[in-house]
Amino acid sequence: MEVMVSYINKKTKTKRKIQESLLELMKTKKFEAITINDITTLIDINRSTFYRHYLDKYEVLEKIEDSILSEIINFHGTFIHSLPNKNIDVSFEIKDYITVDNNFFNIFEKHLGTMHILMSENGSITFQNKLNNTMLKVFERTFSLASLKLNNIEKDLLFNFQAASFISILYYWTEHPELTVQELFPFYSKIISTGLVNFVKENMK
Repeated sequence: MEVMVSYINKKTKTKRKIQESLLELMKTKKFEAITINDITTLIDINRSTFYRHYLDKYEVLEKIEDSILSEIINFHGTFIHSLPNKNIDVSFEIKDYITVDNNFFNIFEKHLGTMHILMSENGSITFQNKLNNTMLKVFERTFSLASLKLNNIEKDLLFNFQAASFISILYYWTEHPELTVQELFPFYSKIISTGLVNFVKENMK
């Protein structure tokens, strides 16, 4: 039993080292230009060790991406499940559902360094698409709690607007990692709560 546990731990550690190697290389080199030899040389393992754990570099990247996105989906699923009222009426306020200590920014904060790499020009366009699709699903599921008087096109536009605005703030955050959740969340939730026009009016000199 101890031997099996030791083997599993070693395998997990090696997989993590390979992922970290790829991310380290992507700080200065485009993903498409990175080779298996680059990855193995950086962490001093041979190619056979790499192929015992991954099929290719694309699988390594996919595991990194999917780990973060799965955490988002799981967080949102738990959030929806925990709601005492699964129907949102016109009197709802954002603060009644999400707080500075319980929101998506908290999840992304843990992965900000990785997100910076994945969303950079050295990352893969597939991640941009996967992130967008994930946030679309999240907001679609969230808005399904409300009875919206919108047709399908209007709903699609709403979900895409919400996803795009959130991802834009997330991208800005990866470029300015000194910002905290306590700074970003109130700003973001205020715009969402009051609407862009009202937010601008409230902050005019």
